Amino acid sequence: MLIQLTAADVPDFTLACSYEHVFGSRALTALRAYGLGDANARFFLCRKGREPAAALYLANGVLSISSDERADPLPIAELAKRENVREIDTNWPQCAALQKLLGGATESSYYMVYRGLPLEQNTEGFVHGDFQTVFDILQRSHEYYQTHLSFDTWSADLQRKITCGLAELYQLELDGEAVGTGCIISEDDECGVLGAIAVVPEHRHKGLGGRISRFLVQRIQQKGKTPRLIAGYDQVAELYCEIGFAPCGRWGELYP
Repeated sequence: MLIQLTAADVPDFTLACSYEHVFGSRALTALRAYGLGDANARFFLCRKGREPAAALYLANGVLSISSDERADPLPIAELAKRENVREIDTNWPQCAALQKLLGGATESSYYMVYRGLPLEQNTEGFVHGDFQTVFDILQRSHEYYQTHLSFDTWSADLQRKITCGLAELYQLELDGEAVGTGCIISEDDECGVLGAIAVVPEHRHKGLGGRISRFLVQRIQQKGKTPRLIAGYDQVAELYCEIGFAPCGRWGELYP
């Protein structure tokens, strides 16, 4: 059974978000930032009997799902059709099940959790991110940011979460030039999630991506939380393993 979230369902929604600490963290962060009743962020709960099986967050055509093996993909697929969802982010078994119902293309790689030692603080070159500067870096770094993001929507959402203390945005500067960026894109009670890590093309292969990642790990550890992320590709996961992250499952991205 799939229902739109009400205040009475929030405890079960929070529990379902803990099944997977990246997309679940994304959903819980959005709920805490927007609350119920905001048209820009909608929330749903999937139950199996009386037990919560999945937490769903829908915004800007993207459906994020934190689920366990009990979640029925059929009502989720029906929701995706009804709402004209263009992207679904979830665990790989759920993604594969939804692809059978919806068709479309998929991408997949690793969920990762930090297993390394505590890192010494190193803030040299890092300043709070300027939204336009960071957006320009993101668009220069990866096709996804060129095709899937608009500045107004992206900046308004991130600003709201930063104001609520649920996200942080930084840029790395060398000799006064912004050359890279990184973000704590969401937080729940257990973890902080790294994301939007990018380096401009002319400064790649200098270890700056690792430097940005380590800085964000430090920030999350200072809060007493566990750093997590999703690797965009398996080859990128190998680089994160060098920093101290370890794979802990596979995520899937479906474009119906």
